[in-house]
Amino acid sequence: MLNEIVSNITLFIFVFSALAMVRLGVNFVSSLLSDPPKPINLTTREIIISGLFLTYIITYIITLL
Repeated sequence: MLNEIVSNITLFIFVFSALAMVRLGVNFVSSLLSDPPKPINLTTREIIISGLFLTYIITYIITLL
């Protein structure tokens, strides 16, 4: 029972992290394709959160293997 709850929570966090990384990727591509290309302005907090999301995604995939 508890194992199933933890599994569902980790899956939820994984999906949330994946969506956040997709959003960051879309922002990157749209900034790159704008005319003229404009830099992405990320705060320190956004950079740290994106790094944590990416780290979680990699860790989750490794644990599945």
